[in-house]
Amino acid sequence: MELKKRFIHVFVLSTCIILFGTAGYMIMEGLSFFDSLWLTVVSVLTVGYGDAVPLTFSGKIFTLILIPIAIGIVTYALGLIAATIIEGSVSKEARHRKIEKRIKKLENHYIVCGFGRVGEQVYEQLLKQTEDIVVIDEREEVLGRLSNKALFLQGDATDDETLIKAGIRSAKGLVTTLPSDADNVYVTLTVKGLQPAIQVVARSDRDASEEKLRRAGADRVINPSHIGGRRMALSIMKPVSIDYVDTILHASEEDYNIEEIEVTPASPWAGHSIRALNIRAKFGITIVGIKRGERFLRNPEPEEILQEGDVLIVFGEQCKLEAFEKQT
Repeated sequence: MELKKRFIHVFVLSTCIILFGTAGYMIMEGLSFFDSLWLTVVSVLTVGYGDAVPLTFSGKIFTLILIPIAIGIVTYALGLIAATIIEGSVSKEARHRKIEKRIKKLENHYIVCGFGRVGEQVYEQLLKQTEDIVVIDEREEVLGRLSNKALFLQGDATDDETLIKAGIRSAKGLVTTLPSDADNVYVTLTVKGLQPAIQVVARSDRDASEEKLRRAGADRVINPSHIGGRRMALSIMKPVSIDYVDTILHASEEDYNIEEIEVTPASPWAGHSIRALNIRAKFGITIVGIKRGERFLRNPEPEEILQEGDVLIVFGEQCKLEAFEKQT
């Protein structure tokens, strides 16, 4: 805003000095409006073609006053333009360096490759849980859709150097949402080569690409069109159920969420049944599933005994989920 005001001031001053000079030459030299304007402009810009010069003594004195004032305004304008160009480049470079320093300090963060419609939704969902997210995209205009605190790297997500700058070696997970399935396969291969233990979720638009992405090392492959199609079918067949799910998952006033909580060796829950722990009454949350090894126990019975290493899939308000996690 300050820069805009400066340019407005320069424009106003320049207009005033030209009008002032034109009026002065019309009065003192008796020239027409166009000839006076021409003489003013060549004097202000110190061009000096020689085709028009002040002839009267008063006109020469007027010129001696006009030129120094005009040179000051023109010099200020040129300096402002040059400073704007230089400062823009410097500030952009400084921002990139600041972001790279912040990324180097990150651990267990998430990386989102591609910030199209799908990538933006992934980013918004992750942002609800953590601010440690690095976005990679080749388009600089993506910055306009991100907050000032966002960690953005402009570059090719399939390039090793870009992924290393994004902190791939210390990241917890990566989501690749590039529009090309081939690019997503390449990103997955590159990521797994740099960090084999990282969790990778890849976007796939074609059924034939899903198996290739899994072979490349993707832990999860998501086809947005399949999910969208199923959602649309359920919306028309079971609209009330879909509305209920939307309400409990997206109601900002209650902030419900689904969380994964592991039963650790030090957890007091191991060896006790769900009924005995009375989790629903004590914490106000619900265990909707248990992952035990490679098996999933859906809607577990109250008599189910929790075991060390179980991953509990729990549902409830975020604050109550956090309180429960502290107890495990």
